[in-house]
Amino acid sequence: MTEKRQPMMKDAVNAQKEFPHYVDCTSKRSFIGDINEHALFADGFDSAIVGYDASSYCVVYNYDKCLKVLMERDDMSYPEAHEFMEFNVVGAYVGDFTPIFVHTL
Repeated sequence: MTEKRQPMMKDAVNAQKEFPHYVDCTSKRSFIGDINEHALFADGFDSAIVGYDASSYCVVYNYDKCLKVLMERDDMSYPEAHEFMEFNVVGAYVGDFTPIFVHTL
């Protein structure tokens, strides 16, 4: 007798595609959290969320908006904000659902 395979996290995430009516649309964060309960968010950057990745449902942030948050909220200069983003935010891998930071054209 074969043992039944336990669903992987990404299997559970993909299953959410079938039930879009259960998704909370009150904020981008809650919407993505309902689609992917394992989604990881970068603290303090909710205003920079632009969406989610279509294949793994990772949160996608606008890199330039994140810089703006750091410059306004933390009173950083552009070079300070850029260095902080590169070393402390973008460079941090925290698992399968690590957020994605995009540069827009």
